Amino acid sequence: MPTRKLNKPPEGAKMKETADMIAWRQEFEEMDMQAHKTRLKSLGLDDDDIAEFEEMEEGAPLEEEIMQAGPPLKEKTTTKKKAVKKATKK
Repeated sequence: MPTRKLNKPPEGAKMKETADMIAWRQEFEEMDMQAHKTRLKSLGLDDDDIAEFEEMEEGAPLEEEIMQAGPPLKEKTTTKKKAVKKATKK
């Protein structure tokens, strides 16, 4: 039986704006923190996961968090490469 290759979108690609997605986003933006917590519990998340959600909502911007959590950045060293011309036959 031949298998079909899944057409997976590239990482970070925007999803299509469907009617379901628009309705979900509107519902999500209208919720207060308590409604978020009850929804997360109904989805099966435990108290630790909910506490992590609260920290994420109240914490530092994502860019700062990523920069602090990762390894220290090394300064880039630039090396120039010589351009090599290919010989052409005449």
